[in-house]
Amino acid sequence: MKLYDVIRKEQPKEEEPLLPHTFVPTEHPRKKRRHIVFFAIVLTVLTGLYIVGLQFSRATVFIEERTIPFSLEKTVISLPHETQSDSERLSFQTMTVTTDIKREIFGSELVHVTGKAKGTAVFFNEYSKTAQTIKTGTSLTGSNGKKYVTSQSVTIPGYTIDTKKKKIPGTTIAIPVVAVETGGASNSEGLSFTITSFSGTKKTQLYARSAGALIGGEAGMRHTVSDAERPALMESLKTQLTERLKRETRAQIPPHLITYPDLQFVSIDTDSLKLEGEGVKFTAQIKGTMVSYLISRSLFESAIAKEVLSDKEYTTVSIPGLASLSVVPESAIPADPKTLPDTISIRIAGSDTIITKAPISSIQEALLGSKRRSFDATMGIFPEIAGARFNLFPFWAPFFPKQDKYIKVILE
Repeated sequence: MKLYDVIRKEQPKEEEPLLPHTFVPTEHPRKKRRHIVFFAIVLTVLTGLYIVGLQFSRATVFIEERTIPFSLEKTVISLPHETQSDSERLSFQTMTVTTDIKREIFGSELVHVTGKAKGTAVFFNEYSKTAQTIKTGTSLTGSNGKKYVTSQSVTIPGYTIDTKKKKIPGTTIAIPVVAVETGGASNSEGLSFTITSFSGTKKTQLYARSAGALIGGEAGMRHTVSDAERPALMESLKTQLTERLKRETRAQIPPHLITYPDLQFVSIDTDSLKLEGEGVKFTAQIKGTMVSYLISRSLFESAIAKEVLSDKEYTTVSIPGLASLSVVPESAIPADPKTLPDTISIRIAGSDTIITKAPISSIQEALLGSKRRSFDATMGIFPEIAGARFNLFPFWAPFFPKQDKYIKVILE
């Protein structure tokens, strides 16, 4: 064997180079369970939040009501008296306010005045079950010793007997009486009267009593306003009284009723005004009455809407400028509250805007438990609504609350 071969055999074999090692982790079973638990918890929380959104949702709905401009010219509407109509039909009613004013006046002239006390009296019949007649001009004697006469005939019904055998006298309405003499001595806060020509039982059982005070008796010199000053003073008193009547009437008109200047009538009792006094300075008093024809505000708005909106009929409407419209009688209206007509006609003119009032309770009812994506379709069934939007809490709630107290409607 050759030396070369020995050397080759004795040389060590070359080692093969090591390849780089790559670590491949193996998931531990315990960690895998943790991941499953985590995702289960997340799913449970999301499910809980979803359920909370279903059960405890709150909604705020913002509504824009429809506005419709209109203009009326010489539109006539007839209104029956409220006694001739039901509560749902447009009608009228009246309100009467009576008041007076007092003002201190300075008399610039002296005049001689005379006057007789006047008042009214009620007659009583305890004398007979048969009616008794008292003629005009019958002389009466007052409990003050003064003489008075009747200014009107009257028949006193006979007396009756009640179940306890008590006599109930027949009575009359109050009739006017006037003092025989002039002067203040016949004035009185209240009197009883006997019939001067009667005597004995008839005198005591056919009698009268004053219905209030007897006033107007005077005699002597009085301070008064001159003829030149009287017209201006009268107009000033009438203006002041009219303004007071308007203020007092305004304060008494209920909010659901409305009236207009041309549906109000003032009557001033100038006969009650005495521009005379004992001193240079005296008090003048004047009385007056205002009769107002009143209309239901809501029914009037609906009646105007029917005239203007012929294509649709809305449940409730509002006209903000209702009071600014021109409303005048189409024909004469009585100013005396005792002679009210069965029907009046009014003419309406002017321009304003009709607001169709959204039915809030109906909107809440329609939204109860509905899906959020059906909101637009639900609002579309209400013609009064021009636009609407909503906020739901929590924001992921898929349905509106099932109780109307959790749905708040705000008008924009």
